[in-house]
Amino acid sequence: MRVAAIVGGGVVADVYEWAPGGFFIVHSAHGRIGEFGVGGVEIIGCDETSGDYRSHFFDSQGNLTVSSLVARGDTWTYQGDTTRSTVEFSDNHRVQTVLHERTDDGTTYRPSMKVTLIKVA
Repeated sequence: MRVAAIVGGGVVADVYEWAPGGFFIVHSAHGRIGEFGVGGVEIIGCDETSGDYRSHFFDSQGNLTVSSLVARGDTWTYQGDTTRSTVEFSDNHRVQTVLHERTDDGTTYRPSMKVTLIKVA
């Protein structure tokens, strides 16, 4: 699935596809927000033993964020050590509205980016 968005004066493009074998989802993201290049690669998988989903996101700055992922109906919630994201699907899963947040103290979260992605292919 290919999705695109205009965010804060920039454009981003994301691609979600099954990895060979069909056990993992590979999500690549790239684009520009203002003057900054952004992006990375995310691998989403399921732990067979626990049934829990995990996300490993490798960003364009060389960072790795590992998050738990809970999917409930049309809402996906990612929770990492210092980041969290809430994904709301709408329009028959054609639209994703995503709120990214981060914390410095482990308690108080502040928005870091809000993006609406629209399926284009």
